[in-house]
This record gives sequence, C-alpha cells and structure tokens, in this order.
Amino acid sequence: MASNTFPIQADPSMEALPETSRIRQVYPADLFPNGHYAPLLHGRVRYWIIGPEEGTKVVLIHGISTPAVTWTTIAPYLAERGFRVLVYDLYGKGYSEAPHTTYDANLFVTQLALLLQYVRWDAAHIVGFSMGGGIAGALSASLPHLVAGKTVFISSAGLIERTPSKPVPTNRVALKQFLELRDLQGSALPGYKRSLQSCFDHGPIRGLRSSFEKLADISVGPERKKLQVLIIHGTDDEIVPYEEATKIKATIPHAELVTVEGAYHDVVFRDEHWRIVAEALDRFLK
Repeated sequence: MASNTFPIQADPSMEALPETSRIRQVYPADLFPNGHYAPLLHGRVRYWIIGPEEGTKVVLIHGISTPAVTWTTIAPYLAERGFRVLVYDLYGKGYSEAPHTTYDANLFVTQLALLLQYVRWDAAHIVGFSMGGGIAGALSASLPHLVAGKTVFISSAGLIERTPSKPVPTNRVALKQFLELRDLQGSALPGYKRSLQSCFDHGPIRGLRSSFEKLADISVGPERKKLQVLIIHGTDDEIVPYEEATKIKATIPHAELVTVEGAYHDVVFRDEHWRIVAEALDRFLK
C-alpha cells in the first residue's frame, strides 16, 4: 500500500510490508477476526470488530508504543461474554498509517470519532490503557454523545505532570512482552519513531486536567446519563505510577477504583493479572 497523500501526507503502515516479514509474524494482520481498513481523514486505520452483533458496544484503546496486540487476551474475553468489541491501531502504530502531523489529543480523538462514524456506531463504552486512557478522557469530555455511558481508565496517563523528553529506554516500554515488536516498528516503519516522539512531546499523556475535571459531572450518550467511571491500576506500575490513579480518583470523586496489588504496567497482559482486569471490565460494562 502506497503512502497516503490526501488529505494529508502519511507514511505507510505494516500493511505495506511483505506478509513474510518478521514484524508481521510477531503481529499478524489477522490477530483478531473481522479485520478491515478505514480510509479516514489522516490515513488508513486498521480495526477489528469481534463479538455478537447485538452485544454491548465497547471500544478498546491501546497505549503509546504497542498497538492493538495489547488486547490479545482481554478483547476475546469480552467478546466471549457477549460484548461487541472494537479494537484498532492508533495512528503511527502497527497497521495504521503515520500522518505527518502533531500527535496530540485532537488527532486521536478525531481518529476514534471518525472510526465510530465509519463503522456506524452511534455510541460505545470507552476503555483506554496508558496513553489510551488520556484519549478516552479527552473524547469523553469533548464528544460525550459518543460515550454510551461508561469510561474506563486502565493504568491511565492524562494527568502526568512530568514526562521524559524522549521515548523511554527499551527496557521500560509499556509492555515488555512486545520489546521485539517495538524495535521492529522502529526499524521497519518510517513514521513510527517520528509519531512516538510527537506523542511524548504533544500527546494525551499529560495536560488533560480540564478534560478529566469535566468528567466529574457530565452527561453522556443518547440518553444523557451521568457518566460512570472505572479506574484500574497496578500498585507497582513502573511507567505510570499508581499515584496517577489516585489523582484521577480525586478529580472524578464518584469513580470506582480497582487496585491490582503487585501489578506492573503490563497489567492488561501479564498472566497473573490480566484476568483481574477483564473480570472488572465484564462486571462494570454490563
């Protein structure tokens, strides 16, 4: 697939690489069933929808460096329990193109809003992990009609006050299980490092206090119901410290906080912890 040049220039995604390439073996395009591409404003976006058509609609948003493979365990878990789950790659990661633009909250909120329109979902519950939590917060505050009623922040960024000026060292990536995938993205995708740096410089990992404050008293969805909020965070998170969860809780007092003792930032994937997260999601989103 050639780089998209309208309406904005974008570097190609993993879609352009041979199927025999190592990176596509680590992260195959058919990792989830029902995969498609959406030609959106800033480039082509890879997405998957799994679970029964009549199920409660849920969107899962991954973090800053590891694409939708983040949800390898949790997405099927929710689908098997009757949820209709939308998973997608953020711009600049995996199978979504890397537009030549600033990777801020506006870009990622626009991406998800247009993707929901493309798949003809009027609203959905929104679940964000790490930087995806910042996106979830920004979308819920700015486009509340797209939120069916519930927003979940897992190991969430958004209120971080100080962040590194460049991507964290390889041994401190969000999900250590996918070190090879991050390295391969950096070497095989011309826009990955640029997009990653822009996320650190401008992305929805900090500066979203006003958005989170709005969530304390906001009505969402077609029925204009008070937003329900769940926070899930590991006590030993080495990337987004547990204190970030307490800051979100203090900002949104009615939010429920689920603390996962001994969990690191890979709480959504590590064998001993991901099921705790999945069960909390199942209970809360029903």
